Amino acid sequence: MGKMTEIVNGTSIPSYITPLFWQHGENEHILREEIKQMHENGINSFVIESRPHPDFLGDMWWRDLDILLDEARKRSMKVWLFDDSSYPSGYAAGRIRDLHPEYLKVYLAEKHVDVIGPLKGSSFLIQAWLDEGDELIGVIAAKRIDGVDVIDADTLIDVSRQVHKGILYWDVPEGDWRVFILIRTRNGGEEHTKDYLNPLQQEAVGAFIHHVHEEHYRRYASDFGQTIVGFFTDEPRFGNVASYDGSLGQKQMEFPYGGIKGPSGYSQFVLPYADSLIAELDAEWEDNVSYKLYLPLLWYEGGERTHSVRFTYMNVVSRLYAENYTQQIGDWCRTHNVKLIGHVVEDNGAHARLGFGSGHFFRAIKGQDYSGLDVVYQIWPEYTSGRFTTPFGYLNTEFFYWGMTKMATSAAHLDPKKQGVTICEAFGAYGWQEGLKLMKWITDHLCVRGVNFLVPHAFSPKFPDLDCPPHFYARGENPQWRYFNVWSTYANRVCHLLSGGRHVAPIAVIYHAEAEWSGSYQPFEEIVKTLALHQIDCDVIPIDTFVNEEEYQILKGKFQVNEEQYRAIVVPYAERLPEAFIKCLMKLQDNGIHVLFIRDYPTASSTNTKPHDFNQLLAKLKQGNYANAIALDELVPRIRTLGYYDVEVKTYEEALRYYHYIQNAESLFFFTNESRQKTVQTHVRLRAEGVPLAYDAMNNQVHALHYTFDGEFTIICLKLAPYDSVFIVFLEDGLGNYEFYPHETSSTTDINSFLELPDNWITSKAEAKQYPDFELEEKIHGLGNISLPEILPDFSGTIKYETTFEFERSQSVSKVILDLGEVYEIADVWMNDIHLGVRICSPYTFEAVKQLKDGINSLRIEVTNTLVRKMPSAFDRSMPQEPSGLIGPVRIYPIR
Repeated sequence: MGKMTEIVNGTSIPSYITPLFWQHGENEHILREEIKQMHENGINSFVIESRPHPDFLGDMWWRDLDILLDEARKRSMKVWLFDDSSYPSGYAAGRIRDLHPEYLKVYLAEKHVDVIGPLKGSSFLIQAWLDEGDELIGVIAAKRIDGVDVIDADTLIDVSRQVHKGILYWDVPEGDWRVFILIRTRNGGEEHTKDYLNPLQQEAVGAFIHHVHEEHYRRYASDFGQTIVGFFTDEPRFGNVASYDGSLGQKQMEFPYGGIKGPSGYSQFVLPYADSLIAELDAEWEDNVSYKLYLPLLWYEGGERTHSVRFTYMNVVSRLYAENYTQQIGDWCRTHNVKLIGHVVEDNGAHARLGFGSGHFFRAIKGQDYSGLDVVYQIWPEYTSGRFTTPFGYLNTEFFYWGMTKMATSAAHLDPKKQGVTICEAFGAYGWQEGLKLMKWITDHLCVRGVNFLVPHAFSPKFPDLDCPPHFYARGENPQWRYFNVWSTYANRVCHLLSGGRHVAPIAVIYHAEAEWSGSYQPFEEIVKTLALHQIDCDVIPIDTFVNEEEYQILKGKFQVNEEQYRAIVVPYAERLPEAFIKCLMKLQDNGIHVLFIRDYPTASSTNTKPHDFNQLLAKLKQGNYANAIALDELVPRIRTLGYYDVEVKTYEEALRYYHYIQNAESLFFFTNESRQKTVQTHVRLRAEGVPLAYDAMNNQVHALHYTFDGEFTIICLKLAPYDSVFIVFLEDGLGNYEFYPHETSSTTDINSFLELPDNWITSKAEAKQYPDFELEEKIHGLGNISLPEILPDFSGTIKYETTFEFERSQSVSKVILDLGEVYEIADVWMNDIHLGVRICSPYTFEAVKQLKDGINSLRIEVTNTLVRKMPSAFDRSMPQEPSGLIGPVRIYPIR
């Protein structure tokens, strides 16, 4: 029996919703009540988030954990443990700072003295540049060639051995020189994480595991792999600078006069460091000269050598981060029969950088059991390009809307350990304006890109709680809470259908981290966006996959990674790429796989390869028949010509997204309309055979479809209202044994034949805790926005609209649709005291043929808005607020 059959037949399915449950040290009754509310609303697991708790790893923490685990056991719920008292992870509730100061983060800092030579017999007060606790790594000198910050890399000279008792004795040659003082320091960096572990140091992470993970195991070993299923790690980072834009050489990262506390002097940002780092860099460096000589190029431009120096540094530190932090913790978890989940900071491109980043997204999460990401205020309907301001600063919508989720789900597809699972911490910090309507849109946005495990942010037993609302139950104050199970049931159905199978995408887009480290580059999300706007799906693949040849295999005209098969590779523009990767591309194109470079071929190697050797390699690649450089606007036509697509849409539909998934040998196409204004109505060609059905996961209904088959593609008519979604399912065993509901694409709707209900509504209101006890509201006169100044600008809760109308049934009418028009935002409807259903978003339509009667009919509509009108937060101020109430028009449409 297929998964869709299970859902439609009412078979119990797993829960794919695991919310954050914040802890503040509440009493036992409140803790148990919160879990009860979760469980009764479709949630069977939760993350115990310790971040707000006042005593993580202390007696109060263990007391509360005893209560939470006891309640979870009683309800057969699963529990994940947040792994620190704060975010980002890596603090161990202060244990690293207090018990292991030797494992705290250290940095590589640079200070310098500029001097004009020749100057014989000169000396420099090196020690005077060091603060207490600093250690001198070395002193390097080089000529400046622009009088400011550009140096001549060919003149770099290590004068470290000429330092005696803190003084450099050096005869300065002729010219304009800069003396670089390289320092190991605890100063500088992100203030918030100054007392965090050093993620480059294996022993430091080992201490973190000892104090957090092993202490929980010591107390609850029998629950591990049973009630306790894993740990959640949150936003670990390098933290060498408090910035998303932590790229080497970025001028905006400079801190003049005081970037490092102590003696005045000009210092740029500090870099992640460990005592073993120089040796690691030397092992990677393709030169007979120590990498140490080139350290100044991490901050300053020095010609061609700069690119390979920076690439080598980023390559090494991102690998050390992955091995020592995520992989080590993940290995410990798996050894103890639990999993590691969570996410790093992806925002605004930080995933490939220092600062808030972890250097390389795919490496950073490889040790996790699931892929992961975080959506906190970053994704909104219609915000698909450019930048916009938020409570967190600017957001790069090109990355957030098109790149972030695709990057994360691709990691789940590529790594066998992750079994296709991508978790997303979602919905947090949108403010109280976020209701179930926006949550449904965000859910579709994530799932149509492959997310299949949701971590809603958050349940807070504290009310009011100013920390990143909304909070879903909110001690009963959230007026939409009684409808939460409508959303959770829908989300579970979608995630269930998109789990345990295989994603299908014909195109592989190369992840750009290595290109960014070593020169000019094009972010991968630009390619993903171009493809998505034309309904061509892809995965984002890191260069590591190709360099580690055991991770993929070449088939006839395809290459396969894990269970994914691709027909072509798209390489975003990169000035430089690793030589090893170019060799892999040659092998692929020699086997008939198309390699499409956007804008141009690379011009040099990221590594320390001789230009002549790289040029010869590139020339061989260009001689092949399957490697081409094309403009971005040529990409879609080229892929269409090659036939590498699964979906073709008759009209241009920029808001239409799809996800092709093979589930138990059955093809599923999940379609969503991401517009909040426009309906998608078009013919779609799908590369699939068999009898297609439409499955409405919100209403759990199966619809038969009219279709044709042209020998390769199945053609259907697709209609999706704003916020709407549908599965087109090709069942292995034909139509199956379903109760079929009429579908608009197979019926005739006369839009000119409708009954518009008269404006004679009686209205009443009830706040969340007052419901269902309503009181008449005389300020509301008919339909319209109730949040206007003269009506109810501060009201949050439910407005009840009641009316009667006369209806005469036509014998030719087989179906009647009640259309509420515009609603803000949840509609709960009764016709003649018979419940028609609930709609949390558009389309606000209901089938009513069985409930209508000839003569006088009664209609009751309850419309519930969000809490924002009653208690707006700082997180609500950066976005416009929608109206409240029933706007209409309310009409009844007969369908023949």
